[in-house]
Amino acid sequence: MSVKNRSFYILIDLAAMAAAYVMTQLALYGSLPARMKWYGLTMVLGVYLVSDLFFGHEKPLAEESAVETFLDVVRQTVYMAFLFALLLFLLGQRGGDTRLFFVLLVLFSFGCLYLGRIYCKAVIFNYYGNEKNRTRLLIFANPSNVQKAMGRLAASNLYMYELIALVIMDREGKNPELYLIRPKDTGGYERKSTSDFDLTEYLKRQAVDEALISLPDSSRECISSLLEKLQCMGIVVHVAASSLGLSEEEKQIGELGLYRVLTYGPRIFRPSERILKRVMDILGAAVGICLTVLIGLFVVPAIKLESPGPAVFKQTRIGKNGRKFSIYKFRSMYMDAEEQKKELMKQNEMEGFMFKMKDDPRITKVGKFIRKTSIDELPQFFNVLRGDMSLVGTRPPTVDEFERYEEHHKRRLSLRPGITGMWQVSGRSDIQNFEDVVRLDLEYIDNWSVWLDIKILFQTVFVVFFHRGAK
Repeated sequence: MSVKNRSFYILIDLAAMAAAYVMTQLALYGSLPARMKWYGLTMVLGVYLVSDLFFGHEKPLAEESAVETFLDVVRQTVYMAFLFALLLFLLGQRGGDTRLFFVLLVLFSFGCLYLGRIYCKAVIFNYYGNEKNRTRLLIFANPSNVQKAMGRLAASNLYMYELIALVIMDREGKNPELYLIRPKDTGGYERKSTSDFDLTEYLKRQAVDEALISLPDSSRECISSLLEKLQCMGIVVHVAASSLGLSEEEKQIGELGLYRVLTYGPRIFRPSERILKRVMDILGAAVGICLTVLIGLFVVPAIKLESPGPAVFKQTRIGKNGRKFSIYKFRSMYMDAEEQKKELMKQNEMEGFMFKMKDDPRITKVGKFIRKTSIDELPQFFNVLRGDMSLVGTRPPTVDEFERYEEHHKRRLSLRPGITGMWQVSGRSDIQNFEDVVRLDLEYIDNWSVWLDIKILFQTVFVVFFHRGAK
């Protein structure tokens, strides 16, 4: 019974959605139509699959609390309701019966999904409530991290596992100590004598299904020897990232060509997350470009009348992971702005690699207005459509800024740069230190979600409307 296989939960949800569709038909017509509308059922299941592809939960169902399960079903139902409404609108279905069908379907979908998941959790816990079905787990730790290792396991919902023993080892793996883990009703550990403890004999004689190696202080040779010993006996081994000198950040097992690899990074995004963000960018860019063309009819002549030269400013910037691209803006400075910048560097008000100056003499009168209203940023929607930028992201640095970056600064470029971002909606004019900009950018990367992007977009509208943070 593979409870960690996401497909298992999807099947349960699909059955719940099918039941919701049948219940809606019964409530609306009093009985099932003589000829069941299978295309309607197909639409319902399709909407669920699309919503689950982009918004499905990653946390295993059995590891969720009752509140988390309830909120997850509410969230999923809201997503599906939006997709249902959009689909019905596109199909031109707007009659009274259609609206009633929509309301009933949403209500029954919520009820069936929630009851289905509650039932599924009950079946899972009942299955693993039997000792025979649980996986017997052995833990290896160093004296320095044993409390931390056991604390993490105690805080984890390891419903599939039965913790049987703890082995404490030094750097070289000599003189290991064995602690038997008592049943849950008594708690604690029972220390066995180390004088007659032989790890190899113990592994040979005891029923051990899997082992967790958390040995950050042990040598690589010790870990390799232990890993070989466990695998030789057919025991599945989990190696904590800290045992390999890696920090506790995101990682996943996958394939790179013919290689079996451990993918390691500060934030690993699912393909569906990347696709959804790109879809949002394309839709947003399409609307933004129409707005840019409309406003440009008035802005372009004003720029050219005050300061001869191109109305659209083009500059090389640094994008995702160091890629160079040309960014577009409505020109807000005089044509010799770059030459003047060298003379004004002494008056830079920003600590770090960014340049910012109050009452910058390079800015034209029209430029002050379009900067205050953020109109100068509008041509960047073309960058978003091309894929160089995103609606929401981090600020793209100039080439000279990038060339002075330190190691930890580059991680802020691990996502596409954005027209707006966490820094822009956090009072950018009040931020005087580049490290604060980096901190906000990394906070965005580490906590990215679709809802965070939507939140920042709404905050950006508020900031622009009330002229907050733009100078």
